[in-house]
Amino acid sequence: MTMIDVIPQEFFDGVPVPPVVSLDGELLGALDEAPAGPWLAEMLAAVDVSRLTTFELPSYLRQCSRMQAWAGAQLAAGVAELASRRDAVGPDKDVAFALSEPVGAAQRRIWWSRRLRRWLPAVWRRMAAGDFSERHVTRLVEVTAGVSDPELMAKVEQRVLAAPAGKTADELARVARDALKRLDPAGMQRRAKAAREQADVSFYPDRDGDGMGDVVIHAPIEDATLVKNGVDAYAARAKAAGDPRPIGVLRAEAPARWASDFLTGHSTRGSAPRAGGRPIEIGITLPLRTALGLDDLPGEAPGLGIVPRTVIAEMIRTELPKLRLLVIDPDNGRLRHRATSAYRPTADQVAQVRATYVFSVGPGSKILAVRCDTDHPEPWPVGPTAIGHLLPLDRTWHEGKTKGELSVTVDDTGSVTVTTATGQSRTVTPYDYRMTEDAPPSTEDHDQ
Repeated sequence: MTMIDVIPQEFFDGVPVPPVVSLDGELLGALDEAPAGPWLAEMLAAVDVSRLTTFELPSYLRQCSRMQAWAGAQLAAGVAELASRRDAVGPDKDVAFALSEPVGAAQRRIWWSRRLRRWLPAVWRRMAAGDFSERHVTRLVEVTAGVSDPELMAKVEQRVLAAPAGKTADELARVARDALKRLDPAGMQRRAKAAREQADVSFYPDRDGDGMGDVVIHAPIEDATLVKNGVDAYAARAKAAGDPRPIGVLRAEAPARWASDFLTGHSTRGSAPRAGGRPIEIGITLPLRTALGLDDLPGEAPGLGIVPRTVIAEMIRTELPKLRLLVIDPDNGRLRHRATSAYRPTADQVAQVRATYVFSVGPGSKILAVRCDTDHPEPWPVGPTAIGHLLPLDRTWHEGKTKGELSVTVDDTGSVTVTTATGQSRTVTPYDYRMTEDAPPSTEDHDQ
């Protein structure tokens, strides 16, 4: 005998059942076949996301991603076109200004945009159709960067386009890499050897301003493994000796200690290295009352991040003979300066200029002033070798100025204006060392 359970209706009363589809959702379902472009943008702009069901939102996100890809393809085409114009003077500077990004990022954007349009035209068209995101295309360009054989590139592109849809950027890059490995194993080895010449170390201060930063080592795999094993062993030894700090903190301490020993000459037979005629310094600023222990304000590695007061106190105890007083203007936070006349800046002038601006005055540059050329905005002797007429310029911006791709002016406040050949301008000001926004004491007489 079959038994049929009947659930009373009262169990369903008062229980909301969410809708599965909405009118906007029905529209989204038909957009997968629509070409990415202005029409799709108009359709998406008309969608009220708050009315979409949970099941429909992924479709909305997918269509938005396709629009991002389309816009990225148009941007790549525009960048490549600008870079190809014969009358374009310093196109990397103009791209950097137009997109508000560092000139190094603009140079890389120009490189991959031009390579994409020339060597992976079908991939660019798929990007314009919304099928490949900018991340997908960037990874494909990176993987095939060393290839200059048109026939080989066409075969690799064909295999990439034949890959199943829905792959991540790294998965698609692996398809291209595997194709290169099978189609051109000798070339793969040759490119691997050439890549070793691109080893470098990059520094990225934490954008959150919490006093942290990242150092990225891009090195041959055996060297990268050596570094990782070294910091792991350092941390393990410290832990075994009873150090209570987290293992990650100990790993990060290892390369910092090794670098410190080198910079101070403790790990070398010769003298400590120098830059600009002076020992290499890492400056940390703090208000005088904080140094005296009267205020609990933090210090700062200028332009890079905050240093907690407790760390400052330890530095004062251990580094007191090496402390250097830097006087700042309380009205604008600018480091005070002095001038001298000579063609080549003195070591003290170089140190002053670097401390005044902290970074290169090239707009958007993230290169620290200690790694820059010290340049005259106006050629010497019209422009004197004096504080106020000397600027830190990283090599890219310095060469652009020398080639006439841009002009550089500085006013009495130390503000630097850089103007490209197309008339785009950006202004960079001296570093503001103030830790508070308190107004300076008034000098006016008060009634007694």
